[in-house]
Amino acid sequence: MDAQQLAALDDLILGRGVKRGRHELAPEVIPLFRERLAALGFEETTVGAVEIEIGTRVPSWVVRGNVADFGMIFWEIFTEKKRRKLFASTVRNAKGDWDIQLNPQSTEPVYANRSLAESYDASRPVGIW
Repeated sequence: MDAQQLAALDDLILGRGVKRGRHELAPEVIPLFRERLAALGFEETTVGAVEIEIGTRVPSWVVRGNVADFGMIFWEIFTEKKRRKLFASTVRNAKGDWDIQLNPQSTEPVYANRSLAESYDASRPVGIW
């Protein structure tokens, strides 16, 4: 890939002028996509390994086959005592739920960038992005 194509891939990963969501990539681009994730501070980890406080969300990617899904790892609050940490994709399903939801017990790799963590209103997770 030339410098312009690499810059476009970085823009996709960071959401610079490009909507992050679900992106089908050419199979030969997937290894480079993972390389660029690492170069941009996205570490391969699991939801359970990402330590965050309630009210913080961490930008993350899930790569399945040649499809990359952007989402956030955050705490979803149901009641004062009932909550769950999860990765939720920006893409929604027909019911309006997050299409991909990974809980802390999931062993599926997630590429998370803790340095890009941001605050959000934990009482309104549906509207977090």
